[in-house]
Amino acid sequence: MTKRILLLALLCTLSFTGLKAQIYYCMSYADYQEGQWTELDTLKLKGRGQSHKIKTDNDSLNKVLKDEAFAVLYHDTLLVNMGHMYYKGERFGKGYAPAYIYGDDQICFVSRLPREKDASLAPAAFSMGFMFGAIGGAIMAGAYAASVEGHYCFLVRREYEGGRVEARMIGDEYMQRYEQSSPEFYAEYMSVNKKKRREQAAHVLPLLKEWQLIDY
Repeated sequence: MTKRILLLALLCTLSFTGLKAQIYYCMSYADYQEGQWTELDTLKLKGRGQSHKIKTDNDSLNKVLKDEAFAVLYHDTLLVNMGHMYYKGERFGKGYAPAYIYGDDQICFVSRLPREKDASLAPAAFSMGFMFGAIGGAIMAGAYAASVEGHYCFLVRREYEGGRVEARMIGDEYMQRYEQSSPEFYAEYMSVNKKKRREQAAHVLPLLKEWQLIDY
């Protein structure tokens, strides 16, 4: 089984098992890729849009989740710690953001550029999503982000010693890899003439969904 299938199997198990806790965390991108998760008994998720604070009843564990953990699996929603994420040397911010499985085992998330202050989405959009459960919240947040100007799709690229994680934008430079291997997909991406509009999540995220490059 591929790592992607293993993670999806875990997600399915968590979704339909009522006797076990449905909350896990991992400490690094490598742990995520290898399926190394630690179970949590309880978790409180507070925040809005793409920025959420995660707390438990244990102060020591709260510090680990805030400063050290890489990702949390909250029921059937994957959340990544934005405090570890950097793009071109700049950190995205604090808190956890909903993310998607991209390809085999990569992680995709939607955000503004790090230098832009307003990196969160409208609170109403995310709270409405959570009316339909954790996975509904992630879908709602992602869909809303895709409609807001200034948001882009990013992939986790690599993790450095110490926990710093580098992200890459899914834009023109990244999409060139599909020009030969998937010309129809590349042509659909390039159908928007202006680069600034073409690279935004409003254009990219629906394409990733349509071509089944992201899962949720």
